Amino acid sequence: MKRILTLSAAALIAVSGAASAMTAGNATVQKFAPEADLSGYSDAAVAHILSIINDDGDDSFVQTQAQVRSALKHLQ
Repeated sequence: MKRILTLSAAALIAVSGAASAMTAGNATVQKFAPEADLSGYSDAAVAHILSIINDDGDDSFVQTQAQVRSALKHLQ
């Protein structure tokens, strides 16, 4: 019985951690595309969009915003 409770608690922690990471990702994307609804995108697509945002290039906010919006159109 203790094993079941422990595994259940571990699974709940893992799921809530993934959900909070996705929420943080959504908030980051919302800065560049406030109208974006990421609910229809796969995890890989969201990860790709976040990689565009977190790129260490010298792009301005407007350039990054254009890249994010373009990715949103093409990845769905």
